[in-house]
Amino acid sequence: MIILEKKIGYTRDSVHWIDRENNRFFRRVVGGCAWPGSRPGFAVVVGELDHEDPLIHERHLYLINELDGSGLIGRDLLGFIQRLSELRGIYGLENIYGEPKRGSAREVLNNFNESLPDQGRDGLYIEKAPLIDDPKCFEFCIQIIRKHLVEGRKTLHLGQDSRLPGILAGAGDAVMTGNADDFPAIAALGYAVGALDVWKPSEGILKDTQDSAYDIFNSGQACPFDVR
Repeated sequence: MIILEKKIGYTRDSVHWIDRENNRFFRRVVGGCAWPGSRPGFAVVVGELDHEDPLIHERHLYLINELDGSGLIGRDLLGFIQRLSELRGIYGLENIYGEPKRGSAREVLNNFNESLPDQGRDGLYIEKAPLIDDPKCFEFCIQIIRKHLVEGRKTLHLGQDSRLPGILAGAGDAVMTGNADDFPAIAALGYAVGALDVWKPSEGILKDTQDSAYDIFNSGQACPFDVR
């Protein structure tokens, strides 16, 4: 777990997070979550560095923390929401991306927010991840992660303590025909990374953020993920 210090300036764009231990400054820190279902839920916190890498002209992304629902007693939805709310508070997250319209999750989340002392005015709210209503959303998650793990242009750093490198390496070819319920950790990471990739501060959706040398739906990589 990385400890961040959140600094708020006079404008929304002047918000930043500081990782003093590793001397990193993040201009955005967001969450991604995949609800519990046939498998335990998973959530991530991902930060985007303030400055571009001068060699590749892109910003590096770092996994800050993760929530593995398999470690929760009973693996229940309410417990997952409570832990996710704690994670939001620890990092001062303004945006958590996922599937807000998921029926059972939406009902439990609404009840959770209404039970708060302020009756949800500062509750936990999930925003739509990129392409969340599109049948290709999970494929997009896979490819956006792969894009940031390309050898020689790697911009996604998961750290040594995360379960995600093992999950990605062990996903195998089955991930190409799976879905978010089959691979919640990959979905959660894809939601967060995808949001950082396609939405930029004060700019909305970018039409041309994709590297022209990288076809996000036809990368040609032999293995699903290169996590070296």
